Amino acid sequence: MMPLVRRIPSTTRLLVLTGLLAVLTAWLAQGNAAMLPWSPRWYLPVHFGAELFSIVVAMLVFVIGGHSVDGRIPATVALLSPAALAVGLLDIGHLLSMPGMPGLARPASVADGLAFWLLARGAGAVLLLAAALVPPGYAVGRRGYRWGVLCALALAAGGYWLVLARPGLIPATFVPGQGPSAFKVHAEYALTALNACAAMVLLARARRTHARADRYLAAGAAIMGLSGVSFTLYLAPDDVFNMVGHAYKAIAYLCLHRAIFVDVVQAPYRRLRMSEQWLAESRNEFRSLMECAPDAILLSGAEGRVSMMNARAEELFGVGRAVAAGLPLELLLPPAEGEDEMRCRRLYGPSFPAEVRRAATPDGQQIAIVRDLSERRRLERALVEQLAYDALTGLPNRHRVLEMLGDAIGAARQERRTLAVLVLDIDAFRKINSNYGWASGDQVLHECVARIAPRLGTGDALARQGGNEFIVVQKHSSREAAAALADSLLDCMRAPFLLDGQRALLSASVGIAVLPPGPCTPSQLVQMAQLAMADARSHGAARISFHTAEMARSIRERIELEAMLSHALERGQLVLQYQPRISLGGSQVVGIEALVRWRHPVLGLVPPARFIPLAEETGMIEEIDLWVLREACTRAAAWHAEGLPLGRVSVNLSARKFQQAGLAQRVRRVLEDSGLDPARLELEITESTVMQDTEDAAAVLRSLKALGVTLSIDDFGTGYSSLSYLKRFPLDVLKIDRSFVKDVVGDPNDAAITRAIIALAHGLNLEAVAEGVETAEQANFLKDNGCDEIQGYYYSPPVWPEQLTHFLLSEFQDLAG
Repeated sequence: MMPLVRRIPSTTRLLVLTGLLAVLTAWLAQGNAAMLPWSPRWYLPVHFGAELFSIVVAMLVFVIGGHSVDGRIPATVALLSPAALAVGLLDIGHLLSMPGMPGLARPASVADGLAFWLLARGAGAVLLLAAALVPPGYAVGRRGYRWGVLCALALAAGGYWLVLARPGLIPATFVPGQGPSAFKVHAEYALTALNACAAMVLLARARRTHARADRYLAAGAAIMGLSGVSFTLYLAPDDVFNMVGHAYKAIAYLCLHRAIFVDVVQAPYRRLRMSEQWLAESRNEFRSLMECAPDAILLSGAEGRVSMMNARAEELFGVGRAVAAGLPLELLLPPAEGEDEMRCRRLYGPSFPAEVRRAATPDGQQIAIVRDLSERRRLERALVEQLAYDALTGLPNRHRVLEMLGDAIGAARQERRTLAVLVLDIDAFRKINSNYGWASGDQVLHECVARIAPRLGTGDALARQGGNEFIVVQKHSSREAAAALADSLLDCMRAPFLLDGQRALLSASVGIAVLPPGPCTPSQLVQMAQLAMADARSHGAARISFHTAEMARSIRERIELEAMLSHALERGQLVLQYQPRISLGGSQVVGIEALVRWRHPVLGLVPPARFIPLAEETGMIEEIDLWVLREACTRAAAWHAEGLPLGRVSVNLSARKFQQAGLAQRVRRVLEDSGLDPARLELEITESTVMQDTEDAAAVLRSLKALGVTLSIDDFGTGYSSLSYLKRFPLDVLKIDRSFVKDVVGDPNDAAITRAIIALAHGLNLEAVAEGVETAEQANFLKDNGCDEIQGYYYSPPVWPEQLTHFLLSEFQDLAG
């Protein structure tokens, strides 16, 4: 029978117990108490036994709760253990104060006994509810637990003082002949409600945590509530309801003891058993992993002798485990501090290359993981051989051709002759892959090899540089011979290529580098030919170009300029000029455009056309853009603070800056740092920039517009023919490109385009601003056709900040006059 009960889940057992006790209470409340075998003469021994049992259980709860494995006590236990001490001490007062007992400092009485009873049950109910409300998993230390015990002792002492020294403070609890007083009944109802609340909270927590202790506490609180119901029904202290209530109380104390026992005693041992089980499983898993590992694993003790090895180690070192056990580890793995790769020894056989990883355990054992590198080294050697040739065409690759070219240069120097390197690049090869597919592109490359190879002389070498570039080494060459070979190569490329039944026409560009008389490495000679090829492509398709010193000088100057530009910001060499924008309605300054300039101490004022494209190619334009924005906003804020008639300051945003994530946040930070009103900042974006991805561009423009800045499209009319984006983007200004303004007076087409742009801007409620205005005729034409603002040398060239300050002061004085 007992094994069957133990197989029933604890939750079910507690629910059944609580349900049966609730049914019994209801049955008794319906007037069936007389059916129970009970005699009042049994009251004193039964009451004494029940109370004594409850006191012993309470003290056991207190004693058990004070123990912990790691010095941390669960908060629930830290509350209930001292609470059990206080309740047990108050129950002693109740037991000794009931009729038939010796009493405390005065004869025993029902009033004193019930007073101790209510204090004990009240303390228990309140602290049980408090324990139910504590977050699960929270724990306290020894010091906190000691404070709890002191508080419990103080609570018990206060209860004794209240009952024995100030009995008048407690209302009457029992009326002879009538049973419990109204105060006693209402107090029992209140305590029952507290216990019911604690039971519901604990039950809900048990469903979340699945903790056995919470289930026992919930059952104990519920049974204690049922006990309170029984104590409201008795008429005399010795009737059956009182005894049933005491029995319920003893059962509730047992549930409390079981909960504390589970948390304090069983839980640590359960964790210990789980740890032992986990450790055993880990050891088994470790052994299984060792046997399944593809690498050899050896374990040695603190003395350095082999204690364990896996099957792979037996195979690799050619020795069985029984033989290897006890051998010095250094016999198989020679010491090599700081080296991961070494040659390991087989007990019977040649050594082998291996990668070794070593580790030590806290108890001094050594673990060595050995990976055999023999196969890897063989594959690496084979791979090196394969890497010397192109996988697609079978030609030598760049690495191999440089080796061949080095030998050829040495032979040419020794024989006092020259050689030439030709780099052939197929023009517009990308359209083959795009239109016909990669397979057709590979077919074209194979066909190129078949066409080029017969044109080469004896001893010449052909290699594939990569992509659609080929390298030809003409070992016996001259300038004329190299040019003739290049013409022959271009001629063979003119024949149509047959792809998927269609004829495709291709051409090539050839760059030639002749071995110079001075020192020259193979890579330098190939680079010279590549520069010449790039020069040939820049002049159109199917061209030939020889390398010249000017090409190298141009590249060197570009590299030097790039290096100097990278330090221009930190050295304070970048400065701003400002060009006023004039209102055609009142001929007043309504804004300025910030233009970046590079003032180099040696090169002087470097033109923007020379360094801006370089900054865009290298990515430095993002840092320059941010500096221009900060500098322009700070300067504009200072001018506005001085009361100068400045209007808006416009700043150009590059395509890279516009596409950078978080642009709006950076602009807002600059405005906040500089103190410039957002309405006084205009951001200019080129038409081609916003058309790269209209969805993303619209989102970026909306985020910028939300800051309150003005947005304008720069160089309008030169980008795209589609104008649908104008109604989708939150724009304020259209800037007419200077290419239309330049001939607006003499060219009817430019005049018509300019009028159309002005009309389009006004139709969309945008301002029209013309750039590059240099003559009065241009200004008059723009004014007559309703253009809002102009900008250009006609009114003012870009000026330095000091000049603009003087200019704005003069205009401010004119306006004041």
